[in-house]
Amino acid sequence: MKAIAKLAWRNIWRNSRRTFLSSFAIALGVIFIIFLQSYVYGIVDMFFENLIRNEIGHVKIAAREFLRLEKSLPKEHLIFNSQDLKETISPLPGIKSMTERIKFHLMLSHGDKNEPCLGFGIDPEKETNFLNIKKYITHGNYIQDSKSEMIIGYKLAKKLGVAVGDELLAVTTDINFSTYALTFIVSGIFETGFPVLDKNYFYIPLEKAQELLDCEGASHEIILLAKDSVQAPEITENIQAILKEKGLDETLTAVPWQDHYMVSFMPWFNYMIGVIMFIIMMIAGLVILNTMLMAVLERTHEIGIIKSMGMKDRGVVSLILTESLYIGTIGAAIGGAIGSSLSILTEKTGIDYSWALEKVEFPVPFMTSVFYPKFALTYLFISTIFAIGMTLFATLYPAIKASRMAPVEALRTTLK
Repeated sequence: MKAIAKLAWRNIWRNSRRTFLSSFAIALGVIFIIFLQSYVYGIVDMFFENLIRNEIGHVKIAAREFLRLEKSLPKEHLIFNSQDLKETISPLPGIKSMTERIKFHLMLSHGDKNEPCLGFGIDPEKETNFLNIKKYITHGNYIQDSKSEMIIGYKLAKKLGVAVGDELLAVTTDINFSTYALTFIVSGIFETGFPVLDKNYFYIPLEKAQELLDCEGASHEIILLAKDSVQAPEITENIQAILKEKGLDETLTAVPWQDHYMVSFMPWFNYMIGVIMFIIMMIAGLVILNTMLMAVLERTHEIGIIKSMGMKDRGVVSLILTESLYIGTIGAAIGGAIGSSLSILTEKTGIDYSWALEKVEFPVPFMTSVFYPKFALTYLFISTIFAIGMTLFATLYPAIKASRMAPVEALRTTLK
């Protein structure tokens, strides 16, 4: 077997062009598989992380009616005395951070321009643990607590014709259906790359949102992050017990992230990703298969010479498979190194798709326009084993077929 291994190693370098092309095809397949796995699963993880931090938290507390009618954002269904409830809940084990939010529709005015939009009342300091909007501010500064400041999407600012330091009038109806207005100074302008956010959203301090809606001390939702996401159901049960003890369970409820309708689609989503990755691996596999098949068939004349010198059928098969193992290992090693490096590099820099998302109009407040792959050694292992296995599989049949040819018949072939 040692003699076969030495002969196989010498043989692959006798035709360096063929070895290079075969290894190159295998390397491309490995690079493709590693990067696509890192990229697809990185997007899924980012989607889920942003969904948790920006939209649902690990646990969300809200009025039952607000959750039922959440798409229309009913202003009147609130958590009253939310600060007291937060203080009662905060000692519970497993809670990492907590914040309140108010969401409402209103009209922003500047001069003779008016734009309907969606406002968020937030606790600026605590929201830094949740919303990532701060890092998207391109002009000005983040809002400060208890001040009449707002940060606004750049497309909304453009439509209203405002810049940092300009004054805007916010007009809405409060929870008593009376018209109320406040003026705000634009402290910052953000750009996420998603038109639905950049031309419709703005953020103001929670206290100012409460003043606009005439609901001092209230909020629409309390969002919690757990130290460990698997603790969410247990935390929810504890919160439900507190709500029941206070007699609030008929109007308020707590919902873990596992019960959110978007999360319910994750098994189906993961299944679809699995199917897509299988198709991608099959495409890469077919490239390797075709390359190695041709590489073996081209050697039919050479195999005839080897057999005429007395090598047995089993020896021919072993020789060809050993050569394929060498070529597959070289290609997989090169592809693994390049694919892993590419994934790790883009894991830090991300890939900006702002240009492609320019016309995206559906509401995705939990996404960003920069997608980050997420590399794992598992992807390298899977890709390497798959590439080497596919290389051996691709050469097995032609190797057996060629080994069974009579030396005279193999020598007559035109494939050299």
